[in-house]
Amino acid sequence: MSSFRAVFLPHPRTVIARLLATFWTLGIVAALAWPRPDLPSPPTPIPFDKLVHVGLFAGFGLMWMCASRAALGRRTAGVFGTGLLFAVATEAGQRALPYGRTVSALDALADAVGLALGVAAFYAARRWLRFPAPSSGADSPRAAD
Repeated sequence: MSSFRAVFLPHPRTVIARLLATFWTLGIVAALAWPRPDLPSPPTPIPFDKLVHVGLFAGFGLMWMCASRAALGRRTAGVFGTGLLFAVATEAGQRALPYGRTVSALDALADAVGLALGVAAFYAARRWLRFPAPSSGADSPRAAD
């Protein structure tokens, strides 16, 4: 059974990461399809809705980078390419909605910036969490035995 599992079933952490990334993606669809309330935005140098787009797609990039098990180059290209297509699709999908959602190239740009930040966060975390190389054993407690 263990050899079957090793060959055909992904590691439980991979399954959890993929589930989280899938739910995050569905959350983006829901958030971008939800009717916008007519509330004034707080005054910020960057419009609040653009910051939301950056945050949503940064999470998308980070979570899918963690969920994928492809080689890093293929993973990065796949997540970034799929994320850009998803950003364009969500903007195009907003056009079909019968209520106050607007299509904006700046939203798609904010999505791309967020996606790049999410992928960069994955690389930064990967570098930061990398364990040190094993020592030669000369200073280990067993070496004195």
